[in-house]
Amino acid sequence: MSRHIFIISLLLLLTACGTSPKTNFYILDAGPKPVATSLSESEGPAIGLWQVQLPDMLERSQILTRNGQFEINVADFHWWAGSLKRNVTLVIASELSQRLQTDQVVISPWTYQHKNDYEIKIYVERFDGALGGDVELRGIWSLLDSEGKKELSSESFAFKVKAVDNTYKEMVAAMSQLIVKLAEQVANTIAAYKPQ
Repeated sequence: MSRHIFIISLLLLLTACGTSPKTNFYILDAGPKPVATSLSESEGPAIGLWQVQLPDMLERSQILTRNGQFEINVADFHWWAGSLKRNVTLVIASELSQRLQTDQVVISPWTYQHKNDYEIKIYVERFDGALGGDVELRGIWSLLDSEGKKELSSESFAFKVKAVDNTYKEMVAAMSQLIVKLAEQVANTIAAYKPQ
């Protein structure tokens, strides 16, 4: 009898060990876009957006959270659905297209025949936060001339927003808000830029 109990207990233990939590996947998303205006988007500026440069530690599938000043946590079951760098770049490109009313936003690499009015390079220094706490986006971006050789403007950025709750879903929502703020800053600078 005790042998049967032992075998049943062992089988239950092995079954419990064989199941692991489900992995959740996330993407940054700027949300719904307003209805397009009657202005032809092809009249807007031609923008060449270089792939956004992220810190090395963010070049991974798992989402990182910050625990105090010196500790980083890597989520075992909360992953980006694809490349975070590519996701950030695509959201910014989409926002620039919408805000500048142009369909001429291209992401690097582009062909040598393609002519831009401006090129943009973005370097992110920090893009993380605490679950249920502050989420931060910091770095610097540059507006370059049509050939990408002359810097026309350079601005630093430092945005912070508090996540609604302590879930990864709300942290990603907060991160999406920060990317929209950055795209808005870039678009406003381009719209106001007056060549010397």
